[in-house]
Formats: sequence, structure tokens, C-alpha cells
Amino acid sequence: MSGKHSAIKGAAWTAGESSTRIVADRRRLLEGAVGAAALLGAPRLAAAAARYTLRLATWGSPSAPQVADFVDEFQKLVRQESHGSVQVQSFPAGSLVDERAVPSAIQSRVVDIALTTMGSWASIVPTAGALNTVFFSPTGERFDKVIGPGTPLFRAFDADMANHGVRLLAALYNGPVVVVSNFPMGMPAAFRGKTVRVFDRLTAQIVQTLGGAPSTIGVADVYPALQRGTVKAAIGGLEGAIGLKEYEVGKDLLATNGLFGILMTGYVMNKASLDALPQGLQKVVLDAAYRAGRKASQAMVVAYGEELRQMHQHGMTVTQLQPGTAPYEAFKTALAPLARKQESKFPAALVKQILDAQR
Repeated sequence: MSGKHSAIKGAAWTAGESSTRIVADRRRLLEGAVGAAALLGAPRLAAAAARYTLRLATWGSPSAPQVADFVDEFQKLVRQESHGSVQVQSFPAGSLVDERAVPSAIQSRVVDIALTTMGSWASIVPTAGALNTVFFSPTGERFDKVIGPGTPLFRAFDADMANHGVRLLAALYNGPVVVVSNFPMGMPAAFRGKTVRVFDRLTAQIVQTLGGAPSTIGVADVYPALQRGTVKAAIGGLEGAIGLKEYEVGKDLLATNGLFGILMTGYVMNKASLDALPQGLQKVVLDAAYRAGRKASQAMVVAYGEELRQMHQHGMTVTQLQPGTAPYEAFKTALAPLARKQESKFPAALVKQILDAQR
């Protein structure tokens, strides 16, 4: 019995030892496989763990729709869709880059993304120049269909910007310019012989075409100039006119309804900054900008109407040029030579594309 018991015990020990050895061998094989997989997958894991920070600069009031309705939404979407891989750091109110310095700051990569006036690119980007004319004047309701993300005009503008190391992220509707004065300016004849404050080449050309004398005084000087009569009227954005409290020194406001062109802002990005991101994250940034841009532009269309009402509530006489009325047709006729002159300065294909987009 003892021999049999010893044999059984020995067999049991041998089986246990064999089982232990098999488990150990399997563990070593598994550890080796995991180690090999880890080595092979290391670049992918490292890429997945990479973190990117994009610097976004804005100027003007942080509560303005082009800032408030874009930046927060853009930051949120990028963070969510990238699963935290991309963070957008915001520098508001001109704390990093002011309005005039945006083109150089973007091209030299001082910042990655910035709010910009599209007119500031007119001298180097043909499409921007063609959009800063009296023949580009889409209504707020149609703006997104004319130059929203995915439209032929947006793609053409983006491609043109890319030739200068910049990508277009969003085009935003700031509405038609307004004219503030102390007497009615509702007909072209009212501009003749008057000194009118302008803010860029386009508005200067408009005033000259209407027989007035353009004055390029700075923003800070508009209020006292209107108050003292140094200028008889001032052309500018509606949001700016409210911010400068021009209703305190002006009695009349002319809403030009696109006959003087429109104001456009937007967001641009350094092309190298975008290209430095993995393809998947590039798409995240672009898609987030398109979605945030649509939200901001819609908010700006609503804000324009509200701002006109504010001016009326401040006691101003608000005149809006309406298609089919005598004042509208008079301004359209008076500015037709300028429109033809501007069209002749750009490639025919680009002009056709812009005109066709607005039909």
C-alpha cells in the first residue's frame, strides 16, 4: 500500500509540477507578446497621448457676437471632439494682438488663430479685395448660402489665403455700414461737398464717388469730430457707432442696406499650425470652426437688427434704404460707375463667381 501510495503521490506531484510549469510558460509567452506589442505600438500610443495647444487672439469687446458666440463654442467643440488632445487658449480684447496687427501676427505665427477684418487682407489676397467692394453685398439672411463653409466662394477664398500661409476658418456677417450725421443723408446729393469720416479705401472711394471729401481720422476722434462739426458725417460699423455713443452727437443714421458693401470679419489660422496637427485633429479644428462660425454669424444677423432698434431708442432718426424706393435706386445709380471700376480690377472669373453666388 505504501508503494502504491507513494506512486500515486509522485504522480500527483509530477502532474502538479507540470501544470505549474505550463502556467509559468504561458505567463512568460503572454508577457513576451504584450512586451512585443507594446514596442510595436509605442509610436501609436505616443501619438494618441500627444497634446496640442492653439493660441487664439481676439480684439474688441469680449461680449460682441463675433467673439462671445464663436470662441466659447469653438473651444468646447475642439476639446470634446479631440477628446482633450487639443486645447484652445484664448487671448481676448487685444491682449496679445490688436486688430491692425492680425495679418502679420498670423503669417509670422505669433498666434495660431485670430479674429480679423477681411478688408485687412485686401491688398495681398485678391479674393479679399473683391469682397471688399460695393458689388459684394449679400443680405444677412443669405450670407451663409453665399459664403458659408462648403460654398464655392468660401473654398476659393480659403485657397487664395492658403497661398499666403493662412487658412480661412470662418467668414462672419457684420452687416452694412451706417452713416451717422446731424442732418438727413438719405440721398446721394447730401454727400456733395461734405467732409465725411471714412475708415478704409472702399469707404473713401464711395464718399468721393458721391462728391464728398473723405477724412481718415482715427476711431477715438470720431465722437469729438462729430460734436464740433469737424466732419459732417461718419461712416462705420453699427456696433462701433453704438460703442462710441455716436447717438449722443448725431441725430440721423442711414442704414445703407448693402449699397456701400458690407463689413465682414472672420477667423483665420496659420497654415503651418494647422498642418502640424495629425490629419484627424486637423478635421476636428476645421469642423469646429465651421460650426462655431455659423452660430456666430447667425447671432450677428440678429444683433444687427437689435442695434438698429437701440439707435432709434436713443433718439436717432433711423433711415434704412429699401430696394425699389427712390433713395435706394438713386444711390445704386450713383455708385454704379464705382462698381464697374472695381469689377474691372479683378479677374473676370472671380467677379463672375462673386456675382453668381449672390443670385
